[in-house]
Amino acid sequence: MELYASGNNAWNQLVFGGVESASKEPTDFTSFQLVLRDPFIERPHASLACTCVKTSNGIQTAGFPEDWMQSQSLKDRVLQSLAAIAGNGTITGGHTTSHLLTATSPPSQPVYPLVYDGQAMKQYQSVSHFQHGTAQRVFTSMRDISQIVAYETGFAALSTTGQVWTWGDERYEACLCRDVSDDSLAEEPGTVAELEDLPTGKVKKLAAAGYLLMALTEGNDLYAWGGHPGLPGFLDDISASPSPVVIEDHDVADCAIGQSHAVVLTMSGEVYTAGANGNGQLGITTKTDSPWSKVPFSPGSDGTILSVACGPRNSFMIVQKPSRHT
Repeated sequence: MELYASGNNAWNQLVFGGVESASKEPTDFTSFQLVLRDPFIERPHASLACTCVKTSNGIQTAGFPEDWMQSQSLKDRVLQSLAAIAGNGTITGGHTTSHLLTATSPPSQPVYPLVYDGQAMKQYQSVSHFQHGTAQRVFTSMRDISQIVAYETGFAALSTTGQVWTWGDERYEACLCRDVSDDSLAEEPGTVAELEDLPTGKVKKLAAAGYLLMALTEGNDLYAWGGHPGLPGFLDDISASPSPVVIEDHDVADCAIGQSHAVVLTMSGEVYTAGANGNGQLGITTKTDSPWSKVPFSPGSDGTILSVACGPRNSFMIVQKPSRHT
C-alpha cells in the first residue's frame, strides 16, 4: 500500500522515515507525492504540525507531535475514530486567539479531547484531565458509536445505525444542523433529524473540520452543512440544513475535510478537491470555475485509490497496489 500527500510541510509533517536535513528548508507539496509505503496503511490523522498513521510496523509519526499524541491511549482512539480533538485556537470572550506559526517551532494549541469508551461519551478539558480520568462532562445517551469527528467549535458522532448527534458552541448554530432550545442545548448532544430517512439510506460516514461538516450515505450521496457567521464558505449553498454536494454526475465513495478545503473520492476512482490552496493542499496547479477540481493523479494501471483524508492544510490518499511475490 502507498500513502500520497499534498499541502503544508512546514514542520516536515509529510516526511516519514527521517527528518530532512536541517540545512534544507522544508517545502510544501503542491501535488500529491508518495510519502510512505507499507503492506498495511490505515487512514492517517494529521494536525497542523504532525501526521501519524498506523502501519504494519506500528504507528509512524512525522513532524512535531503535539502534547496529546504523547498519550498512546488517546492516539490509538483517535486513529480508530473513537476519539476526537476540538479546538484550533483559544476561545476567550467570543474571539479566537490565533497563534503565530513558524517553520522552526511547532504550534502550541489547547485541545479538548472527546473519547467514547463503549459505554459513554466523555469530554475532557485537557489531555492532563484525560490522563487522570477526570472528565468534564459525561454523556450516556449515545450507544454503539462508530465514529467521532471534531470541527472548530464542537463535535459530531455517528452510530452503527446511522444516527447522527452534534453539539458545540451555540454561536455557530449552523454547524449543529438542528434547532437549539432550552430542551435541546447546543452544548449537549442532540440528534440531527434531517439526516434520518435519507433517499439513499442511512449515514455511514462523517467528516468535519473548520466550520463545515459532511455526511456520506450508504447509497454514496454526500451532504454538507455548517458555516461561520459573516464569513463566506468555499462551497456553494451550504447552510444550517444538509445540502446535497454535487460533483458532476459522480457518486461519492469517500470524503474528508480540512480547515478550509475538502477532498472527495468518487466511485469511479477519481479525486476532486475544493477550497483554499495556499499550501498546495488541493493537489492542483490550475483552479477551475467550479468549486470542485479534478486532481491530475493516477494510481497506475495496477493501483486503486482506497480512501482520502485531510489535515488542516493537507490532503492524503491511500492507494492499494497488488502484492507481488518473488
